[in-house]
Amino acid sequence: MRFTFSQLKGEIQSALKDMGFERPTPVQAVAIPLALEGRDLLIQARTGTGKTGAFALPILESIKPGEKALILAPTRELALQIRDHMRDMGKFLGLMILALYGGTPVMKDVWILSTADPDVIVGTPGRIRDLISRGSLKIDGIRYLVLDEVDLMLDLGFREEIEWIVSKVPRSRQTFMVSATVPDGIKEIAARYLKGDFHRVSVEELKPRVREIVIRIKSEDQKIGELTRILKENGDERVMVFVRTRRSAKGLASTLKRSGFNAAPLHGDMPQRKRESVMRAFRQGEVSVLVATDVASRGLDIDGVSLVVNYHIPEDPKVYIHRIGRTGRLGREGTAINLVSPSERANLFRIERLKRGFTGSRLRT
Repeated sequence: MRFTFSQLKGEIQSALKDMGFERPTPVQAVAIPLALEGRDLLIQARTGTGKTGAFALPILESIKPGEKALILAPTRELALQIRDHMRDMGKFLGLMILALYGGTPVMKDVWILSTADPDVIVGTPGRIRDLISRGSLKIDGIRYLVLDEVDLMLDLGFREEIEWIVSKVPRSRQTFMVSATVPDGIKEIAARYLKGDFHRVSVEELKPRVREIVIRIKSEDQKIGELTRILKENGDERVMVFVRTRRSAKGLASTLKRSGFNAAPLHGDMPQRKRESVMRAFRQGEVSVLVATDVASRGLDIDGVSLVVNYHIPEDPKVYIHRIGRTGRLGREGTAINLVSPSERANLFRIERLKRGFTGSRLRT
Protein backbone atom coordinates (compact mmCIF):
# COMPACT_ATOMS: atom_id res chain seq x y z
CA MET A 1 0.00 0.00 0.00
CA ARG A 2 1.34 3.42 -0.94
CA PHE A 3 2.28 5.56 2.07
CA THR A 4 0.13 8.60 2.83
CA PHE A 5 0.18 11.09 5.70
CA SER A 6 -3.13 9.60 6.89
CA GLN A 7 -1.07 6.72 8.34
CA LEU A 8 0.58 9.07 10.85
CA LYS A 9 -0.73 10.29 14.22
CA GLY A 10 -3.63 12.71 14.09
CA GLU A 11 -1.53 15.41 15.76
CA ILE A 12 1.10 15.16 13.02
CA GLN A 13 -1.55 15.14 10.30
CA SER A 14 -3.02 18.35 11.73
CA ALA A 15 0.40 20.01 11.81
CA LEU A 16 1.20 18.98 8.24
CA LYS A 17 -2.16 20.33 7.10
CA ASP A 18 -1.40 23.66 8.77
CA MET A 19 1.94 23.67 6.94
CA GLY A 20 0.20 23.08 3.59
CA PHE A 21 1.63 19.58 3.06
CA GLU A 22 -1.02 17.31 1.53
CA ARG A 23 1.03 14.35 0.33
CA PRO A 24 4.53 12.95 0.84
CA THR A 25 7.32 13.74 -1.59
CA PRO A 26 8.84 10.76 -3.47
CA VAL A 27 11.70 10.37 -0.99
CA GLN A 28 9.29 10.56 1.95
CA ALA A 29 6.95 8.00 0.40
CA VAL A 30 9.80 5.49 0.18
CA ALA A 31 11.77 6.32 3.33
CA ILE A 32 9.07 6.81 5.97
CA PRO A 33 7.49 3.31 5.81
CA LEU A 34 10.95 1.72 6.00
CA ALA A 35 11.90 3.92 8.93
CA LEU A 36 8.67 3.04 10.75
CA GLU A 37 9.64 -0.63 10.40
CA GLY A 38 12.77 0.18 12.40
CA ARG A 39 15.22 -0.03 9.49
CA ASP A 40 18.42 2.01 9.34
CA LEU A 41 18.46 4.17 6.20
CA LEU A 42 21.01 5.72 3.86
CA ILE A 43 19.00 8.44 2.11
CA GLN A 44 20.52 9.88 -1.05
CA ALA A 45 18.51 13.06 -1.41
CA ARG A 46 19.18 16.23 -3.32
CA THR A 47 18.20 19.51 -1.73
CA GLY A 48 14.59 20.59 -2.09
CA THR A 49 13.14 17.06 -2.01
CA GLY A 50 11.60 16.96 1.46
CA LYS A 51 14.47 14.99 2.98
CA THR A 52 14.04 16.58 6.43
CA GLY A 53 10.54 15.13 6.60
CA ALA A 54 11.90 11.76 5.48
CA PHE A 55 13.73 11.33 8.78
CA ALA A 56 11.85 13.79 11.02
CA LEU A 57 8.35 12.41 10.53
CA PRO A 58 9.16 8.80 11.51
CA ILE A 59 11.04 10.08 14.57
CA LEU A 60 8.08 12.25 15.62
CA GLU A 61 5.71 9.36 14.96
CA SER A 62 7.68 6.76 16.92
CA ILE A 63 9.53 8.53 19.75
CA LYS A 64 8.36 7.44 23.21
CA PRO A 65 8.67 9.14 26.62
CA GLY A 66 12.23 8.84 27.86
CA GLU A 67 13.63 8.35 24.36
CA LYS A 68 15.70 11.00 22.58
CA ALA A 69 16.78 11.81 19.06
CA LEU A 70 20.14 13.36 18.15
CA ILE A 71 20.50 15.01 14.75
CA LEU A 72 23.92 16.17 13.54
CA ALA A 73 24.09 18.89 10.86
CA PRO A 74 27.14 20.59 9.31
CA THR A 75 26.14 24.25 9.80
CA ARG A 76 24.34 26.41 12.32
CA GLU A 77 21.85 27.54 9.69
CA LEU A 78 20.88 23.98 8.81
CA ALA A 79 20.60 22.99 12.47
CA LEU A 80 18.19 25.87 13.10
CA GLN A 81 16.22 25.03 9.98
CA ILE A 82 15.81 21.38 11.00
CA ARG A 83 14.77 22.45 14.49
CA ASP A 84 12.15 24.82 13.12
CA HIS A 85 10.75 22.23 10.68
CA MET A 86 10.50 19.60 13.42
CA ARG A 87 8.84 22.07 15.78
CA ASP A 88 6.26 22.86 13.10
CA MET A 89 5.65 19.17 12.29
CA GLY A 90 5.45 18.19 15.94
CA LYS A 91 3.76 21.27 17.38
CA PHE A 92 0.80 19.28 18.76
CA LEU A 93 2.95 16.55 20.34
CA GLY A 94 4.35 18.52 23.28
CA LEU A 95 7.97 17.62 22.52
CA MET A 96 10.96 19.83 23.35
CA ILE A 97 13.19 20.30 20.30
CA LEU A 98 16.46 22.13 20.86
CA ALA A 99 19.26 23.40 18.57
CA LEU A 100 22.85 23.51 19.90
CA TYR A 101 25.64 24.94 17.74
CA GLY A 102 28.95 26.77 17.79
CA GLY A 103 29.28 30.54 17.63
CA THR A 104 27.27 31.00 20.82
CA PRO A 105 28.47 30.83 24.46
CA VAL A 106 28.81 27.17 25.42
CA MET A 107 27.91 27.92 29.04
CA LYS A 108 24.50 29.09 27.89
CA ASP A 109 23.91 25.62 26.43
CA VAL A 110 25.26 24.02 29.63
CA TRP A 111 22.73 26.03 31.66
CA ILE A 112 19.84 25.17 29.32
CA LEU A 113 20.65 21.44 29.53
CA SER A 114 20.84 21.66 33.33
CA THR A 115 17.30 23.01 33.48
CA ALA A 116 15.63 21.19 30.56
CA ASP A 117 15.37 17.65 29.20
CA PRO A 118 14.94 17.95 25.40
CA ASP A 119 13.39 15.12 23.40
CA VAL A 120 15.16 16.08 20.16
CA ILE A 121 18.61 17.69 19.96
CA VAL A 122 19.80 19.17 16.67
CA GLY A 123 23.39 20.35 16.61
CA THR A 124 26.72 20.80 14.90
CA PRO A 125 29.32 18.09 15.62
CA GLY A 126 31.83 20.29 17.46
CA ARG A 127 29.32 21.71 19.93
CA ILE A 128 27.63 18.35 20.50
CA ARG A 129 30.97 16.69 21.25
CA ASP A 130 31.87 19.50 23.66
CA LEU A 131 28.59 19.17 25.57
CA ILE A 132 28.85 15.38 25.77
CA SER A 133 32.45 15.68 27.04
CA ARG A 134 31.34 18.11 29.75
CA GLY A 135 28.66 15.69 30.89
CA SER A 136 25.98 18.28 30.12
CA LEU A 137 24.37 16.37 27.24
CA LYS A 138 23.16 12.97 28.39
CA ILE A 139 23.14 10.45 25.56
CA ASP A 140 22.16 7.19 27.24
CA GLY A 141 18.52 7.67 26.17
CA ILE A 142 19.25 8.34 22.49
CA ARG A 143 17.08 6.05 20.38
CA TYR A 144 17.46 7.85 17.03
CA LEU A 145 20.63 9.22 15.42
CA VAL A 146 20.61 11.28 12.22
CA LEU A 147 23.70 12.33 10.25
CA ASP A 148 22.36 14.99 7.87
CA GLU A 149 24.42 16.25 4.91
CA VAL A 150 27.06 13.74 5.96
CA ASP A 151 29.13 14.33 2.81
CA LEU A 152 29.49 18.01 3.71
CA MET A 153 30.32 17.17 7.32
CA LEU A 154 33.20 15.05 6.04
CA ASP A 155 34.30 17.80 3.62
CA LEU A 156 34.35 20.28 6.51
CA GLY A 157 36.62 18.01 8.54
CA PHE A 158 34.09 16.70 11.05
CA ARG A 159 35.01 13.01 10.66
CA GLU A 160 36.79 12.82 14.03
CA GLU A 161 33.91 14.48 15.89
CA ILE A 162 31.32 12.28 14.14
CA GLU A 163 33.21 9.07 14.92
CA TRP A 164 33.64 10.11 18.56
CA ILE A 165 29.94 10.95 18.96
CA VAL A 166 28.76 7.76 17.26
CA SER A 167 31.04 5.70 19.53
CA LYS A 168 29.29 7.17 22.58
CA VAL A 169 25.67 6.80 21.41
CA PRO A 170 23.89 3.56 22.41
CA ARG A 171 24.31 0.79 19.83
CA SER A 172 20.62 -0.06 20.09
CA ARG A 173 19.76 3.14 18.24
CA GLN A 174 18.10 3.53 14.83
CA THR A 175 20.34 5.51 12.46
CA PHE A 176 19.57 7.63 9.41
CA MET A 177 22.31 8.98 7.13
CA VAL A 178 21.43 11.66 4.57
CA SER A 179 23.76 12.65 1.75
CA ALA A 180 23.31 14.33 -1.62
CA THR A 181 26.11 12.19 -3.07
CA VAL A 182 27.29 8.72 -2.07
CA PRO A 183 30.99 8.39 -2.91
CA ASP A 184 33.14 5.57 -1.53
CA GLY A 185 33.82 7.46 1.72
CA ILE A 186 30.09 7.63 2.48
CA LYS A 187 29.63 3.94 1.64
CA GLU A 188 32.43 3.09 4.08
CA ILE A 189 30.80 5.09 6.88
CA ALA A 190 27.38 3.58 6.10
CA ALA A 191 28.83 0.08 6.39
CA ARG A 192 30.28 0.95 9.82
CA TYR A 193 27.43 2.97 11.34
CA LEU A 194 24.28 1.38 9.91
CA LYS A 195 22.90 -2.05 10.78
CA GLY A 196 23.60 -4.81 8.28
CA ASP A 197 20.05 -4.81 6.91
CA PHE A 198 20.02 -1.05 6.27
CA HIS A 199 18.16 0.19 3.22
CA ARG A 200 19.47 2.71 0.70
CA VAL A 201 16.81 5.14 -0.52
CA SER A 202 17.54 6.88 -3.83
CA VAL A 203 14.65 8.17 -5.91
CA GLU A 204 15.13 9.36 -9.50
CA GLU A 205 12.30 11.88 -9.16
CA LEU A 206 14.50 13.83 -6.75
CA LYS A 207 16.35 15.74 -9.46
CA PRO A 208 15.53 19.45 -9.32
CA ARG A 209 13.98 21.14 -12.36
CA VAL A 210 16.71 23.69 -12.96
CA ARG A 211 17.53 25.28 -16.30
CA GLU A 212 21.29 25.81 -16.36
CA ILE A 213 22.88 28.50 -18.52
CA VAL A 214 26.56 29.33 -19.10
CA ILE A 215 27.63 32.88 -19.98
CA ARG A 216 31.28 33.08 -20.97
CA ILE A 217 32.97 36.29 -19.80
CA LYS A 218 36.17 37.58 -21.43
CA SER A 219 37.57 38.89 -18.14
CA GLU A 220 36.67 38.91 -14.45
CA ASP A 221 36.07 42.67 -14.60
CA GLN A 222 33.12 42.19 -16.94
CA LYS A 223 31.18 40.05 -14.47
CA ILE A 224 29.65 42.89 -12.48
CA GLY A 225 28.13 44.44 -15.60
CA GLU A 226 26.67 41.10 -16.68
CA LEU A 227 25.31 40.44 -13.19
CA THR A 228 23.69 43.88 -13.07
CA ARG A 229 21.97 43.20 -16.40
CA ILE A 230 20.68 39.83 -15.17
CA LEU A 231 19.32 41.28 -11.94
CA LYS A 232 17.53 44.10 -13.77
CA GLU A 233 15.89 41.56 -16.07
CA ASN A 234 14.84 39.47 -13.08
CA GLY A 235 12.97 42.35 -11.43
CA ASP A 236 12.10 41.95 -7.74
CA GLU A 237 12.32 38.15 -7.67
CA ARG A 238 14.46 36.48 -5.01
CA VAL A 239 18.01 35.76 -6.24
CA MET A 240 21.01 34.05 -4.67
CA VAL A 241 24.47 35.02 -5.95
CA PHE A 242 27.33 32.72 -4.97
CA VAL A 243 30.90 33.95 -4.61
CA ARG A 244 34.16 32.34 -3.55
CA THR A 245 35.26 34.39 -0.52
CA ARG A 246 33.85 36.36 2.39
CA ARG A 247 35.58 39.48 1.09
CA SER A 248 33.86 39.04 -2.28
CA ALA A 249 30.48 38.62 -0.59
CA LYS A 250 30.85 41.88 1.32
CA GLY A 251 32.29 43.81 -1.62
CA LEU A 252 29.79 42.61 -4.22
CA ALA A 253 26.80 43.19 -1.93
CA SER A 254 28.01 46.77 -1.30
CA THR A 255 28.48 47.38 -5.03
CA LEU A 256 24.98 46.08 -5.80
CA LYS A 257 23.44 48.24 -3.05
CA ARG A 258 25.11 51.33 -4.51
CA SER A 259 23.55 50.36 -7.85
CA GLY A 260 20.09 50.34 -6.31
CA PHE A 261 19.60 46.63 -5.60
CA ASN A 262 18.27 45.44 -2.26
CA ALA A 263 21.28 43.19 -1.59
CA ALA A 264 22.90 41.74 1.54
CA PRO A 265 25.92 39.48 2.15
CA LEU A 266 25.96 36.14 3.98
CA HIS A 267 29.30 34.64 5.01
CA GLY A 268 31.04 32.79 7.81
CA ASP A 269 32.64 35.86 9.45
CA MET A 270 29.26 37.32 10.38
CA PRO A 271 28.02 36.91 13.98
CA GLN A 272 25.35 34.24 14.27
CA ARG A 273 22.64 36.75 15.21
CA LYS A 274 23.42 38.82 12.11
CA ARG A 275 23.35 35.74 9.86
CA GLU A 276 19.95 34.78 11.23
CA SER A 277 18.71 38.33 10.70
CA VAL A 278 19.87 38.36 7.05
CA MET A 279 18.26 34.99 6.35
CA ARG A 280 15.00 36.14 7.93
CA ALA A 281 15.02 39.32 5.81
CA PHE A 282 15.67 37.28 2.66
CA ARG A 283 12.87 34.81 3.42
CA GLN A 284 10.45 37.67 4.11
CA GLY A 285 11.39 39.53 0.92
CA GLU A 286 13.00 42.50 2.68
CA VAL A 287 16.25 41.49 0.90
CA SER A 288 15.88 40.37 -2.71
CA VAL A 289 19.52 39.60 -3.60
CA LEU A 290 21.55 37.42 -1.23
CA VAL A 291 25.30 37.38 -1.98
CA ALA A 292 26.62 34.29 -0.26
CA THR A 293 29.66 32.13 0.21
CA ASP A 294 29.13 28.38 0.35
CA VAL A 295 28.00 28.62 3.96
CA ALA A 296 24.55 28.99 2.35
CA SER A 297 24.82 26.42 -0.46
CA ARG A 298 23.74 23.43 1.60
CA GLY A 299 20.46 22.48 3.12
CA LEU A 300 18.79 25.87 3.48
CA ASP A 301 15.13 25.68 2.51
CA ILE A 302 14.18 29.06 1.05
CA ASP A 303 10.90 29.25 -0.84
CA GLY A 304 10.63 31.37 -3.95
CA VAL A 305 14.26 31.53 -5.10
CA SER A 306 13.74 31.78 -8.85
CA LEU A 307 17.36 32.30 -9.83
CA VAL A 308 20.83 31.26 -8.69
CA VAL A 309 23.87 33.05 -10.16
CA ASN A 310 27.30 31.50 -9.81
CA TYR A 311 29.39 34.66 -9.89
CA HIS A 312 32.42 32.49 -9.16
CA ILE A 313 32.44 28.90 -10.42
CA PRO A 314 33.36 26.45 -7.62
CA GLU A 315 36.31 24.13 -8.01
CA ASP A 316 34.41 21.24 -6.45
CA PRO A 317 31.58 20.04 -8.73
CA LYS A 318 29.60 18.75 -5.72
CA VAL A 319 29.47 22.32 -4.37
CA TYR A 320 27.95 23.38 -7.70
CA ILE A 321 25.20 20.75 -7.38
CA HIS A 322 24.28 22.03 -3.93
CA ARG A 323 24.37 25.68 -4.98
CA ILE A 324 21.91 25.24 -7.83
CA GLY A 325 19.72 23.19 -5.50
CA ARG A 326 18.64 26.47 -3.88
CA THR A 327 16.22 26.86 -6.80
CA GLY A 328 13.92 24.37 -8.54
CA ARG A 329 12.88 22.96 -5.17
CA LEU A 330 10.09 20.41 -4.65
CA GLY A 331 9.38 20.12 -8.36
CA ARG A 332 9.22 23.84 -9.09
CA GLU A 333 11.18 25.29 -11.98
CA GLY A 334 14.25 27.46 -11.49
CA THR A 335 17.25 28.88 -13.34
CA ALA A 336 20.97 28.78 -12.61
CA ILE A 337 23.25 31.16 -14.53
CA ASN A 338 27.00 30.60 -14.50
CA LEU A 339 29.36 33.50 -15.25
CA VAL A 340 32.51 31.78 -16.49
CA SER A 341 35.79 33.65 -16.93
CA PRO A 342 38.71 32.07 -18.86
CA SER A 343 40.42 31.06 -15.60
CA GLU A 344 37.30 29.12 -14.53
CA ARG A 345 36.91 26.95 -17.63
CA ALA A 346 38.62 24.00 -15.96
CA ASN A 347 36.08 24.23 -13.11
CA LEU A 348 33.26 24.23 -15.65
CA PHE A 349 34.73 21.14 -17.34
CA ARG A 350 34.77 19.25 -14.03
CA ILE A 351 31.13 20.20 -13.41
CA GLU A 352 30.08 19.05 -16.88
CA ARG A 353 31.90 15.75 -16.40
CA LEU A 354 30.06 15.17 -13.11
CA LYS A 355 26.72 16.10 -14.66
CA ARG A 356 27.23 13.70 -17.56
CA GLY A 357 27.78 11.03 -14.97
CA PHE A 358 24.44 11.90 -13.32
CA THR A 359 22.23 12.60 -16.33
CA GLY A 360 24.15 12.39 -19.59
CA SER A 361 23.38 16.09 -20.17
CA ARG A 362 25.56 19.14 -20.74
CA LEU A 363 25.20 22.72 -19.57
CA ARG A 364 23.65 25.17 -22.04
CA THR A 365 25.85 27.94 -23.38
